[in-house]
Amino acid sequence: MQRLVLYTPLPEEGRRLVGALRNQLACAGNEELSCAMFTDADGAAAEIMANGTQLISWDVSTASARQALLPARAACQKAFLLAVADEGTSPVLFLTPGIRPDSLVFRPVEPGEARRVAAEMAADLLRQAADSNLIFTIHSRNGNQNIPYSSISYIEALGRKLYLRLDREEIGFVGTLEKLEQELPPNFCRTHRSFIVNADKIRQVQLTENLVLLWNGLAVPLSRSYKKNVKELYHA
Repeated sequence: MQRLVLYTPLPEEGRRLVGALRNQLACAGNEELSCAMFTDADGAAAEIMANGTQLISWDVSTASARQALLPARAACQKAFLLAVADEGTSPVLFLTPGIRPDSLVFRPVEPGEARRVAAEMAADLLRQAADSNLIFTIHSRNGNQNIPYSSISYIEALGRKLYLRLDREEIGFVGTLEKLEQELPPNFCRTHRSFIVNADKIRQVQLTENLVLLWNGLAVPLSRSYKKNVKELYHA
């Protein structure tokens, strides 16, 4: 299920954007979209930081709204961000490294503009869905098991086996992290001699505690020799 979190002081405008996005996804044969709309910026930011999201629509017209967006944007750097602004709001105020919108619309948000930005958001969701179809195959005597890379949280080396951790399941198989590291997509990174993590699952990197926290509540150790690489990939 894909997610959209909106902050807007104008609920009718938010409903227009959601409707346009649902229409775009329906035309593409994909109607699985969860929407959470907020009229207060702090509530929207708390939702994003607690549960993550693939899409964000945010009113950036006021300084307080832009300030509330900063930690949420840092937590979901790979989410598609639509900035919505009053016509008199200077782009200099929100075209910043901390916000980095992927698209922009000025009020009044006419139906044609709503369809335009909805098409951009839908295209990004479909791209993410296509990426999620990439699979990791575990070979065993009982046959092959195919697992989408997007569902993998981390892989741990323990004893003579590797353990692939999903949200609610752990699968053991034979292999080495050194060989696996060369085969995994570039969004997987080594955090420790015994761990490789899916960077798309990272919620926070705690350098002082030597921990990497994931969106699903899991945590993995971070050793000194891998801190630089983890920071670069997490903030890419």
